[in-house]
Amino acid sequence: MRIKLARFILTAVLVGGAVASFVLDWSANHLLNPAWHGHAKFHGALLLFLLAGVSLTGVWLLWRDSKEPEVAITVAALISASFWTPLFYVTTLLPGSTAWAGDPNAVPHLGGHVFLPNLVVAAGFLVAAVAAWWVGRGALKIED
Repeated sequence: MRIKLARFILTAVLVGGAVASFVLDWSANHLLNPAWHGHAKFHGALLLFLLAGVSLTGVWLLWRDSKEPEVAITVAALISASFWTPLFYVTTLLPGSTAWAGDPNAVPHLGGHVFLPNLVVAAGFLVAAVAAWWVGRGALKIED
């Protein structure tokens, strides 16, 4: 039971993350933004297709017959983490970059603090991936 639950959660995380990224990034404020340099658009599109391919590979690993399903669960969780965690630190590594894709003069605030919806989404995917990994490795006891 724990393996199936982890598989379902991680499948939703991987497929949901790839689909959401295409839907949200193939838009006027990202890849179709005329202010973006052509090569930046190229790399953005490459990233989306890489994410889709790696995510589908993770889903395949999760559901194939295996004597070590926990390995696939760990790999799927790491795939998700490798995509979503950089959203929280890449602006530190790359000065001048920003996690906000909208109007720089209209950064959203909530309760007097900067509120970036994409970071909330990233945090949700990360929490779900960690929870699925925790369940899948047997740390949370669920009847098999």
